[in-house]
Amino acid sequence: MKTKLIFFLLLIFSISNSQIISGRIISSEGNQAIPYARIGVIGQNIGEVSNETGHFKIDLTTIDKTKKITVQLGGFTSYEQNIKDFISSNDHTIVMKEKVSEIAEVIINPKKYENKNLGVNSKKMYYGFGSNGITANKYREFAIPFSNKKKLKIEKIKINIAEFETDQPIILNFNIYSNKNKQPGESILVENLTAELTKDKIVDGTFTFDLKDKSIWVDKEDFYVSVQVMSGFKGRFGFNAALLKTVFERSFYNNWEKVSIGSPAINIDVKIEREKRSKT
Repeated sequence: MKTKLIFFLLLIFSISNSQIISGRIISSEGNQAIPYARIGVIGQNIGEVSNETGHFKIDLTTIDKTKKITVQLGGFTSYEQNIKDFISSNDHTIVMKEKVSEIAEVIINPKKYENKNLGVNSKKMYYGFGSNGITANKYREFAIPFSNKKKLKIEKIKINIAEFETDQPIILNFNIYSNKNKQPGESILVENLTAELTKDKIVDGTFTFDLKDKSIWVDKEDFYVSVQVMSGFKGRFGFNAALLKTVFERSFYNNWEKVSIGSPAINIDVKIEREKRSKT
């Protein structure tokens, strides 16, 4: 009887000290729900993703309360708060402030710009995910580095798909990062890039995300293009890949890891400044 009482008291103590926080992620403009946004701890492989209505639930019971919780999403100013203050708050609604575009519209002169495809465009190897609804690769982010010494506009992001046999569409989130200490830095996007991948959108083994109507410019600096699977599924899904190519990987807001063994086949169509011809 005494043992049962101790167990019961420990159970009550555990429940009372549980710090599973439920909340919602919304935009500052119109209080619109933000689905598929990552909420996590800076420097840790810990986090969750908001659902279709922007709601989330995250367990912070065992997390160091001096660390910071964050939400980072293309097109929005990053949200950060000390975990201790976040837990003690009465309202766990996270309001994301939308970035204001400071990029003036540029009219592309065909004489000054040319079309190019940059990045990894292999269709030989396999870089895949297997899932029964829960997988270690879920929410893992892959960023491909691009060296750039010109002004360019990103027109399309392309992913070579090796396998797509899933029970539902897959949500992909894309981001464009600046270069910071030779790894992905801050997002340069002024709007979020999320796409729904279905089998009919894969043409000749490639999924193309058209960005022609968006103003994504990079001016004479290195950058990174990332992709991340944001939804659970049952089945198999995989990118093509190339050997001896560099990719940066992370889960949630853990530190980026540089991997040079192989890289997913992520490439981009761009309009890029032509070489200036010297006068003779």
